[in-house]
Amino acid sequence: MILLGSNDMANQLSRSLYGIDTYTDILVGLALDVYKELYGLGARRIGVVGAAPIGCVPRERVTGDGLLILERNCAEELNDAAKLFNSKLSTAVSSLNAELPGAKIVYFDIYSPALSLIQNPAPYGFEEVKRGCCATGNIELGILCVVPGTCPDASKYLFWDSVHPGEKATRIISDQTFGSSSLSSLLGYIHKRLGNINKSSYVYPPILSPLS
Repeated sequence: MILLGSNDMANQLSRSLYGIDTYTDILVGLALDVYKELYGLGARRIGVVGAAPIGCVPRERVTGDGLLILERNCAEELNDAAKLFNSKLSTAVSSLNAELPGAKIVYFDIYSPALSLIQNPAPYGFEEVKRGCCATGNIELGILCVVPGTCPDASKYLFWDSVHPGEKATRIISDQTFGSSSLSSLLGYIHKRLGNINKSSYVYPPILSPLS
């Protein structure tokens, strides 16, 4: 299972330099190179996860395109870029399946369930979608979540930090994308979508060859 592109699309400098249409073409091309490399290493079933609505993460609500957004609305230009990337990626994945013998590459959409959750959080018990739980909830992530600490109840915050959904939100999005958030059910659903591989077409690279 691979997710590529979300962080790259948040790069305002690159978007401005190339323009959205060209930049998404570049990102899709780079993603396809990764899938082809994995295929060359022996992978035959690959799950491709599309980009999320990155314009709605807390950091982009505050600093969309480098500008302070006092209203904390979603940065729609970023969301439009994510949708364009996903559309191109889905089409490219379909073509790649025909190009690589024995491969089963499946596209999974997380944009729609994630955006739906952000736009309608109350039924799931979320009270805050514009700030993260850690630190100020505006721009911090990772190790920067130390000061001034975390919120008293993370289950009420859709986002853990300024970019990443919390555990509760991740489980909900997983349920809606894959049919379940439990590991066994999740793997079962992915296996069903990706199907069985033709083992005669599977080529182990030397370092990964099974023991005889």
